[in-house]
Amino acid sequence: MEEFKIGDIKKIFESIRDTILKNKDYLTELDSRMGDGDLGLTMSNGFATIVDEIEKISEDDIGILLMKSGMIMANAVPSTMGTLVATAIIKAGKTVKGKQQIGLKDTIDMGSAAIDGIMQRGKAKRGEKTILDSLYPALEALQDVYKSKGTFSEAWEKAYEGAAKGVLETKKMKSVHGRAGWYAEKTVGYQDPGAMAGAFIIEGIRNYICGMST
Repeated sequence: MEEFKIGDIKKIFESIRDTILKNKDYLTELDSRMGDGDLGLTMSNGFATIVDEIEKISEDDIGILLMKSGMIMANAVPSTMGTLVATAIIKAGKTVKGKQQIGLKDTIDMGSAAIDGIMQRGKAKRGEKTILDSLYPALEALQDVYKSKGTFSEAWEKAYEGAAKGVLETKKMKSVHGRAGWYAEKTVGYQDPGAMAGAFIIEGIRNYICGMST
């Protein structure tokens, strides 16, 4: 597999949903330490709703499908993280509007737009113990594989590895945003639940792509 088509996008959302559902309790546990404790529910409900509603959308344009999917999530889970992930999906969709198939370079552009959207909406940056700290390393891994002319599956395997390492790096950081930001120094030593959620999203994409390539 070296490109996505419209059917793949729907299956990727299913894979993300399944990955999030499998780890729902873990996300809730992480978030309960310093946050609201609702992250597992937010992410599982958001992606489950996308999967349920996306089948009702008759659309050949990948960009529009993604933009509509982002709106579905925004309406389903209007929490802070739900809004940030919805924004990321919408921004990613805008970069490929008009396309019926997308390759590795397109996914890099989408990832960059998604990260920019989260930064603008959340007023956050890398190193502040957020979802960005798993998404940034994943994007950089995609870029590295693209430059070395690697395959789609290689790129997303490396993206997953990058995201997982990024989550571990958040143990060294102190939270700046949200309820966790109230605890600041006390959050050092703990993985960030938002970064973990980002890694699970990347894992879901990787599971589908690598599964199709075997």
